[in-house]
Amino acid sequence: MKLTIHLPGETRTLEPAEPELLSEALLQAGVMLAMPCGGRGRCGKCRVTAHGSLSPVSERERTALSESELAAGVRLACLTRVTGDAVAELTAGRREEIVTEGRLPAFPSEPLGLGLGIAIDIGTTTLAAYLYDLPAGKLLATATALNPQAPFGADVISRLQKSHEGQGAILAAAIRGGLDSLIGRLCGEAGAERGAVDAMVLTGNTAMLYLLTGQKPDSLIAVPFVQDRSFGERLAPEELGLTLPGCETVYLTRCISAYVGADITMSSMASELFRRTAEDEPCLMCDIGTNGEMVLAAGGRWYCCSTAAGPTFEGAGIHMGMTARAGAISRVWLEDGAFRCRVIGGGKAEGLCGTGIIDAVAAMLETGVVDETGYLCEEGHAFGDCVEEFGNSTAFRLPGTDVLITQGDVRAVQLAKAAICAGMLTLLHEAGLDGAVPELKIAGGFGSFIDVNSAERIGLIPPGFAARAEAIGNAAGAGASMVLLSRPMLEASQRFSREAQTVELSTSKFFMEKYPENMLFGTEA
Repeated sequence: MKLTIHLPGETRTLEPAEPELLSEALLQAGVMLAMPCGGRGRCGKCRVTAHGSLSPVSERERTALSESELAAGVRLACLTRVTGDAVAELTAGRREEIVTEGRLPAFPSEPLGLGLGIAIDIGTTTLAAYLYDLPAGKLLATATALNPQAPFGADVISRLQKSHEGQGAILAAAIRGGLDSLIGRLCGEAGAERGAVDAMVLTGNTAMLYLLTGQKPDSLIAVPFVQDRSFGERLAPEELGLTLPGCETVYLTRCISAYVGADITMSSMASELFRRTAEDEPCLMCDIGTNGEMVLAAGGRWYCCSTAAGPTFEGAGIHMGMTARAGAISRVWLEDGAFRCRVIGGGKAEGLCGTGIIDAVAAMLETGVVDETGYLCEEGHAFGDCVEEFGNSTAFRLPGTDVLITQGDVRAVQLAKAAICAGMLTLLHEAGLDGAVPELKIAGGFGSFIDVNSAERIGLIPPGFAARAEAIGNAAGAGASMVLLSRPMLEASQRFSREAQTVELSTSKFFMEKYPENMLFGTEA
């Protein structure tokens, strides 16, 4: 039994010992597929053209794929089993829009090493790495990549469950290989040897650090969801599968709680929330991505929470959702009563990324295509001919494109935006605050591109917050860089992570009231 895999510019072969899923065979061959649902056959994103000895087309595939796709041999890799000699063909690789820019405030210079240093932000979806000349405090190179754990699921829960089920070593190997590759790229770009790197800082959410180190995730996926390892520790590079002959230890930044991770600690450093005192005005910072994590500095205290928003704003769970790569609609707006779209790369629209989804729903609300309950209206607006049947429901075809936004997509946006908004309101409530905060800082790659007016229009952020919002880029990467360049900042981050108070939304009566209220569009919080 042999599987031949045709990739742009190369061909790989694999000889499975026994019949196995095409998705698993491709993963063994080092080929990454988009599988936001974790291979459960729900998202329909793992389309591959395949021929040969394969399992029959399943009913799920017939539902997800068009007749023309089926006729061309398109299959869903997570539902297709290789039973004999077969051939799989994949198109060109994806290039993502990954944000590396962040702001470093003033801080004392006392680097962790004497030569070169590396800081890496391990995001659930993407990786961002930075190489510094430590004595000079100079940034020499940056590099980005997709998180190679993506085939195991778009969200942390899917990956933690896979680890719990016995795939922890595979997940650890995937991310370690991705990090080692990034290190090589950084050094190559700067013309430096790996041996010149003598300091390294890694950050990420709690789940990402668990999966990196191979820590059993049981405490994160079972009540009361309290981590049994907070990190803020040093490990030898070889313990993490990293080739750094001149580096004795790698520092893993400290987490706040099970679902408010070290990346939020680092973002709080870069945004200077850690410096806020009782005399300062309140400031709210949020990272809206695969996980909705946020910190409120008010009255000399820090209140944190994490909302179960799911990966909707990463494009997962949306019928034609995709990450921010070529072909994705990233902006939608109204101009003279007509829909206008921006497509990354300028070509034909293939789907929508998170910012495009938010803009599109906001425009659909403005035109009456969607009402305040989230219902996709077939009448009462000028775009009735764009609303069409979709299975047992309806969908809206964005004018001028072949991109559909289904009724289910709108519902997914409602669930995600309600969780984020209710989380913000709950932190304000815990701090005894009413109304909008003077400052809202939005961290992360998604926050760098989001239209805050669209976000406020759909209720992702509370009324009045758009005028106070500021995007601060990859604050987690910036914070990790600060720690790499300053021992006092490392110590300050440890103090902050211990003193920050996590508000448990699952037991908050206020959150439980606000969550369903904020599922509506246009409702005043």
